[in-house]
Amino acid sequence: MMILRKSNQFSTRAFRLSFLLSFLLGVLTCFSQSNVYTISGYIYDNASYETLIGATIFHSKSQLGTISNEYGFYSISLPEGNHEISFSHLGYEAEAVIFELSRNVTMNINLNQRVEYLDEVVVSDEKIKRVEHVSSAEMSVIDVKVETIQKIPVLFGEVDVIKAVQLLPGVQTVAEGSSGFYVRGGNLDQNLILLDEAPVYNATHLGGLFSTFNPDAIKDVKVYKGGFPTNYGGRLSSVVDIRMKEGNRKHFTAKGGIGTAMSRLTLETPLGESGSFLIAGRRTYLDAVFKAIEGLSKSQDEETDDFTMYFYDLNVKGNYRIGKNDQVFLSGYFGRDVNGFESREDNAYIGFQWGNSTSTIRWNHLYSPKLFSNLIFYYSQYDYNLGFNQDRIEFNWNSRLKEYGIKYDFTYYLNPQNILKFGSQSVLHKISPGQIEVYDDKLLTSDLNIQHNQSIANAVYVNNDWDISDKLKLSAGLRLAGLFNLGPQEVLALNNDYEITDTTRYGRGIYHSTWNLEPRINLRYLLSSNSSLKASYTRASQYIHLASNGNFSSPFDVWLTSSPNIEPQLADQWTLGFYANLFKNELSISGEFFFKKFRNAIDFKDHAELLFNENLENEIRTGKGRAYGFEFLLKKHLGKFTGWLGYTYSRARRQINGINDNNWYNAKYDVPHNLTTVILYDYSKTVSVGANFTYTTGGAVTLPVGGYDFYGTRVPLYSERNDARLPDYLRLDLSITLRNESNDYKKFRTEWVFGVYNLSGRKNAFAIAFNEDANNPGVQIAEKISLFSWVPSITFNFIY
Repeated sequence: MMILRKSNQFSTRAFRLSFLLSFLLGVLTCFSQSNVYTISGYIYDNASYETLIGATIFHSKSQLGTISNEYGFYSISLPEGNHEISFSHLGYEAEAVIFELSRNVTMNINLNQRVEYLDEVVVSDEKIKRVEHVSSAEMSVIDVKVETIQKIPVLFGEVDVIKAVQLLPGVQTVAEGSSGFYVRGGNLDQNLILLDEAPVYNATHLGGLFSTFNPDAIKDVKVYKGGFPTNYGGRLSSVVDIRMKEGNRKHFTAKGGIGTAMSRLTLETPLGESGSFLIAGRRTYLDAVFKAIEGLSKSQDEETDDFTMYFYDLNVKGNYRIGKNDQVFLSGYFGRDVNGFESREDNAYIGFQWGNSTSTIRWNHLYSPKLFSNLIFYYSQYDYNLGFNQDRIEFNWNSRLKEYGIKYDFTYYLNPQNILKFGSQSVLHKISPGQIEVYDDKLLTSDLNIQHNQSIANAVYVNNDWDISDKLKLSAGLRLAGLFNLGPQEVLALNNDYEITDTTRYGRGIYHSTWNLEPRINLRYLLSSNSSLKASYTRASQYIHLASNGNFSSPFDVWLTSSPNIEPQLADQWTLGFYANLFKNELSISGEFFFKKFRNAIDFKDHAELLFNENLENEIRTGKGRAYGFEFLLKKHLGKFTGWLGYTYSRARRQINGINDNNWYNAKYDVPHNLTTVILYDYSKTVSVGANFTYTTGGAVTLPVGGYDFYGTRVPLYSERNDARLPDYLRLDLSITLRNESNDYKKFRTEWVFGVYNLSGRKNAFAIAFNEDANNPGVQIAEKISLFSWVPSITFNFIY
């Protein structure tokens, strides 16, 4: 149910504008011609009956086409008569269908995977797919194929979705081994990471060495860096939309692997003729390896400390088709990190753990061949806790964030020139920043409950993709997003110096609300059949924020929502790009200039106290920001050699009240230069090689530039905020895959993957530490802290 409440920030003009646009888009139905019929259906993988996302449906006579949506559904309307339509998808054999159209037709298509290796032959479906790169109005969007991700060498040989995303232009990381990332001048919390429509709040394991996504359970990954469709909201910088597999509907399949750091297993099975089920799990065993090494180095009578360090992931998904117009999906994810250390000598134990869980219920319904709907209910939880005990003293700290959401999306295929998308969303946030308890001899001696907060975020949205002419295409829409803060709640009154002057107590119900209108426009102009210019403008608002002072995502970061003291963060982004296909569509090239302007940007005062703080709001400072840059991507799609070359030049600056004397300063994720190269080489059916090279400018840091003695204590003096840099980052990774000769999916297949992370052994700086020179008292020496030299790995994979 949509909740409406007057607010001084709600614009009646904005609401009328949104309504007017919806009305005008609806009028487009008048362009429908008589004797026009609709062909619709689903595109499937013939081997597993998995639906195919982004398959191309192309009508050669009219040069019109469309693509299948996130559930493999397509719809295209054509005049009465004889037609030929081609259906294609990257990595599959194209299929052409000739038929006479005299009524609405349901046409489900099964495509066969291409198994032969091509050297110089350019297949027609590849050509059609690459044309979409030029002809679509979408920009700042990259599809990352799971098949490609699985070939990229990574740390410990474990395939990682997020680490592959970090190799794309415009995506930055400033910490060695971290799964956190920054996009076009945005912070960590400004990335919306979705797993089957449910947000994942901390997508990291082991402090960022691994991400939470099991690649064996993933079907599709799509990254938006700008030009966001209106159905996405709540974040300023990027959307990473990850879809899980649905499960093999033809036969039972088992897939897994045993690697240096973890093992994994995925099982898929049909549910009769109308559904399927998937379960996938993985767990690390680094703790067992370390314990075994430690045990070998000590005598049997010697007491050893005990430690625990592992994580696990579990993915489940089921789907069932109810008749020809309805399909239901149930999916869930459960993951956890468990870490602990017990000192037998001191009789002390410290442990901490964190985890994510999501669940999604989706119902696809086809109201007509032209109207497709998707109703979603989801739940997401992120929690962490820290515990310590020694002798009689015990300390426990627990924190939790819960999100409940409902979303209803519609896609209306008006005619071949217009696709209308609209819908609504409502989200309930419940945040418990911290509950702290201290016990002495099992008696509670003190406790601290940092104030909970609740809010409801609502949104309505509409978007139309319009082929105005053969050369000009427009995608335009509006999103109206609002937040309602819910009591009971105590709200601080802060003066201009952020000092607490009063506290107001609100009872149950809505005590504060705010609204923002978010226009989104993408425009494409074809220069030729193989090249185009594109431009976009996007406004986005964000109502939930991350309190973090670090350069990487920590499990103990604190989330909080906008309030009377924290305005929603806003961002306006302008993008201009050039796209082209070369050498018969074997290569694609793109270049994009972007400029982003932030309002109500958030940072934290110097030496901010973020842990165990009941009054986080007076640690926050707000101001403005800007980011700009250029991104280049050259990608090779066909032949034995595939891969890409990406380069990014970007700057990210902030001007925050009360920080750096109110002067502009570099954001901590300001990384001017970023060069990545990914090369994948299929030497034969049984041997393939993968390599990636990464170079980036060192991350921005604040370092001491001097010091003075204060009663015998050395006090450092610091430069301007983030005015210095870590050393430049350089890394080369390599992997070789040896697989059996069979390409028949019905047979047992195996492969060995040998890899080396950081082949050169370069010790890239994770941080800089300052220690006193033993030979020169009072003189500080800067020492580089690095995590890894070269790291070899071996992984055994199998599929049945």
